[in-house]
Amino acid sequence: MIHHRKVATVVALLLTFAHSLPAAEPAAKSKTTWQAGVSRVVITPAEPMWMSGYGSRSKPAEGKLHDLWAKAVALKDPTGKTAVFVSTDLITVPIKMVDAVMAEITRKHGIGRSEVMFTCSHTHCGPAVDDMLSYMLDMKDSDWRQVRSYQKTLNANLVTLISSALKDLKPAAVSFGNGRCHFAANRRVPRGIGPYDHDVPVLRIGSPDGKTLRAVVFGYACHNTVMSYYKWSGDYAGFAQLYLEGRHPGVTALFFAGCGADQNPLPRRREALAEKYGRMLGVAVDRVLSLPTTPVSGRIATRFENIELTFDNLPKKEELIEVQKTGNRYKKAWAGNLLKQYELYGRLLPTYPYPIQSWQIGPNLTWVALGGEVVVDYAVSLKKLLGHHDPNRSVWVAGYSNDVMAYIASERVLEEGGYEGDTSMIYYQKPSKWRKGLEKQILDTVVALTADNRTQAARPAQLPGDLVFDGKTLAGWTKTKFGGEAEVVVRNGQLILETGADMTGITWNRAKPPPEWDYEVTLDVMRVEGHDFFCGLTFQVGKDPCSLILGGWGGGVCGLSSIDGFDASENDTTGYHEFQNGRWYRVRLRVTRQQVTAWLAGREILAQPLKGRKLSIRGEVDLSRPFGLSTWQTTGAVRNLRLRKLTAKEIVPAKK
Repeated sequence: MIHHRKVATVVALLLTFAHSLPAAEPAAKSKTTWQAGVSRVVITPAEPMWMSGYGSRSKPAEGKLHDLWAKAVALKDPTGKTAVFVSTDLITVPIKMVDAVMAEITRKHGIGRSEVMFTCSHTHCGPAVDDMLSYMLDMKDSDWRQVRSYQKTLNANLVTLISSALKDLKPAAVSFGNGRCHFAANRRVPRGIGPYDHDVPVLRIGSPDGKTLRAVVFGYACHNTVMSYYKWSGDYAGFAQLYLEGRHPGVTALFFAGCGADQNPLPRRREALAEKYGRMLGVAVDRVLSLPTTPVSGRIATRFENIELTFDNLPKKEELIEVQKTGNRYKKAWAGNLLKQYELYGRLLPTYPYPIQSWQIGPNLTWVALGGEVVVDYAVSLKKLLGHHDPNRSVWVAGYSNDVMAYIASERVLEEGGYEGDTSMIYYQKPSKWRKGLEKQILDTVVALTADNRTQAARPAQLPGDLVFDGKTLAGWTKTKFGGEAEVVVRNGQLILETGADMTGITWNRAKPPPEWDYEVTLDVMRVEGHDFFCGLTFQVGKDPCSLILGGWGGGVCGLSSIDGFDASENDTTGYHEFQNGRWYRVRLRVTRQQVTAWLAGREILAQPLKGRKLSIRGEVDLSRPFGLSTWQTTGAVRNLRLRKLTAKEIVPAKK
């Protein structure tokens, strides 16, 4: 039994400790040249509108307890690699919002999908947004128009927010630590029983000397649901941010929700409790800030993948029609939206693309972001798998990231059933619960992505070879006059080849010609938008031209064009890769007198012997000679374009 007197004593001690802390203790000094940028914007609706989170609500919001915020921190490592963390006081991260914002950010800044992490606090006292949860509410057409108008404004605000954080980049000392807080309880079992995650991850952003605190990012794995009334509020997470910003004037505090889908703050439903839990969490963060934290060094490596999660059982059209006749309003809305799928596709979609993101920040911090409302089992498992117990490593796991499409049950929860494992899918407009096996699928993907990130982060910061695109101008290059070409833009160190009627590209324009033999080209490429080749790299093989094509013929074909008159889609080098728009891919091409070899993301994709073969290019690509880049009806981006002569030891048939 827990005695209330003891609890009160502990809380009083915590509050006393909080007021005794220094305003901003310096972290251990970083010897790196890291940069950080910070921005924030109020996202409180300007007029009364419907709130999301509880289907029992029957009217719009009535005022506010405190403002809702969107905040961002941009990090830039010594190599120029950038990552942006976005925190929002919203119940969800709608995928349509993410896609719209990322399209603009990629155009404006050349930032790829893996480099922006979108999170939410999951407050149930925030506005309804354009997601499945809004269908729980008994809204009129005028209410829906208001929701979509707010969403449009929100999207624009987030583009401005991220752009402002990138513009604010300046030298910084970045460090991290981990605290503890204990008000979350597993809601599926009696209090004190069942898994939980009481870790409080803390990222400290300060001045280069570490003396001035600029921003702090922190997380906690617990539903942000103390309150259920009609006032705008960030709930306990909002109070925690307000507490930290009050303790450290001028600081921006950013919150992310951990894997707390089955964790509740208990007891709840009173403002005083929301403020109390916020203060408890803020004190836990302040405790970390008062102690030496681990400096971030090295590099940032980022990965993002969508995997297909499979539904267990798809209801038939006839069954949905019957539900519409007899079900309650929640089930009727569920059935109606699934019937729309039948109208659009003639069937229900059997899978859903599930987002998994991994950041490696220096050698010691692994940050995983999972979509959906993730139960705590995933955090517990991933911390074991990825080495959180190692005193030299920290593993952070965020839920509610990049797309909140449903509850993500573990195998245990799926077997047990209940709200998180089954019935919640009605409110998220999903056809059924998830099929068994999703936990292993998610964990295996995370392990693979984090392993790849650690490998990337460990590679030398400086790539070999001379830069032949300076990231600032088109010096040494000419816009290729294919006819129907679009604009070529240099922005934020990126070369952007916009979508043309057919091809857009640049061609070598230097007094010294490019090499013909025994050289290597490296570059990073990204398909920004479109569905065809986003990298057409034309190069010399002796006196003969050739092109490396990535993503052609509908989006996935890779190969050399041409070999013995056969195009990249029909010769010995033809391969297929599923490219994701907004993701950077490292390309390496090596030309010797024996063969042409190419690697994509560290994996060899072709090795074409030259003896007895005739190399050429398509007629429309001829203007790219002797060395050039092009896209086909697609917007592509390029950075880190380097060229080097091979050493004597390398001038042999290339093997990885």
